[in-house]
Amino acid sequence: MGLQQWIVLCPGGFCGMTPKAGATVAAVYMILVTNMYLIFEVGHLERAMTDMAQIKPFNMTNWGKMLPYYYYTAITLAVMTYPASVFLIYSIQKRHYMGMFAYVAWITFYDLANCLIVALTYQVSKEAWFSLSPLEWFGLATRIPMDCFWLSFVVTHALMIIESKGCKLRSGYRKSPLADAAESIHSSRPCRRSLASSLTKSLHGCQVRVNKYSSTLLP
Repeated sequence: MGLQQWIVLCPGGFCGMTPKAGATVAAVYMILVTNMYLIFEVGHLERAMTDMAQIKPFNMTNWGKMLPYYYYTAITLAVMTYPASVFLIYSIQKRHYMGMFAYVAWITFYDLANCLIVALTYQVSKEAWFSLSPLEWFGLATRIPMDCFWLSFVVTHALMIIESKGCKLRSGYRKSPLADAAESIHSSRPCRRSLASSLTKSLHGCQVRVNKYSSTLLP
């Protein structure tokens, strides 16, 4: 399978950006987006805690009391994205395609988990007399398409590395030391045969001359 069949985005990248550069930018982009996400999530958590403190005298179900824990989960997942992004940069520099696919798997899980958290938070907010901020829906709706865009660079670069390593393995197999040794053995056989035939001819000639010399000496 050729390289062009592996390319997910474009054969030459996008807007002059190669897959390797795009994968590196994807890691930097995720770090910056996570910074902004944590700032907003901490603000949403503080607002939720303030609103819940004001309605404590009222009856609140146990389901409504779970609201802060959803924000804690979202913040924890966001913090875990930092080492994943750093690991992506390391994998790009070391050409570890398994590390790139691990990053893709993590971001996919992270986005799906955020969708579930926002949906659950919306349901719980009704029980806790708390209105979900429109920024949470807007952030989720804009981040997922952008994540898919940048992940395409990561997947493309990883597939290109797999293709290049496969070509090196195939070429190395064709030119392995065992193959070279076998080729040298086969090539040396005609030389050995020619040397043996020349020695045989020379010995035969010497024997003929000795016979002639001995016949002249005898009466």
